[in-house]
Amino acid sequence: MFIQINEEKIEFTKVEIIVLEQGIADLFESFDKKTLGELTKQKKYEHLKNFVEEQKHLKNVPAGAAIKSLKEEGNHTYRQFLNNYGDLTYSRFVVSGDEDLLKRRGIYTIIANNELKFCGVCARTFKERFNQHIGNIYAKGCYRDGTSTHCHVNANITKLLQTSDVHFAIYPMENEKAMNKLKNAIVKRFEPEWNLRSNREVFELTST
Repeated sequence: MFIQINEEKIEFTKVEIIVLEQGIADLFESFDKKTLGELTKQKKYEHLKNFVEEQKHLKNVPAGAAIKSLKEEGNHTYRQFLNNYGDLTYSRFVVSGDEDLLKRRGIYTIIANNELKFCGVCARTFKERFNQHIGNIYAKGCYRDGTSTHCHVNANITKLLQTSDVHFAIYPMENEKAMNKLKNAIVKRFEPEWNLRSNREVFELTST
């Protein structure tokens, strides 16, 4: 796959997705390292402290189970404990491709039916980012202090797996400043759907 930026034609290498599990829902429920009350002692949850004090039946319950109870009760405040993409349906997957390239870092894209959906930067290796993070969402990652980008990308890939040809495409680079410059140029030039949606929702979250 080639991406042209100004006069430069950049060749990306395709990386296949191997699906291990699909239909993973309510993943946040598995988090049991803290109770709901203990969670509000952390800065990102301080604004929920009074709410939790009112939930006497849930205050000392493991956070994941308590938040699932709130969801089942129809109390939409449960969403405030999670990131914007923390209550979606995920899949678990690994990647297959050129092992030498996967051990490097650089720019990655996500392609669905030949359409550029997302562009991101791997400061570590591609293989680590895909197999351990994007392809393997963990319970705490669904929370406010988790990694919303991984949840966002995984959930979007999961939606398309049944109906589309979805894969990664990678371009190795070493200089992080150059990586970010190229990523920004690609996003500006092609306006990938998932990048724009993510940026808009982050803006809305910080503006309210």
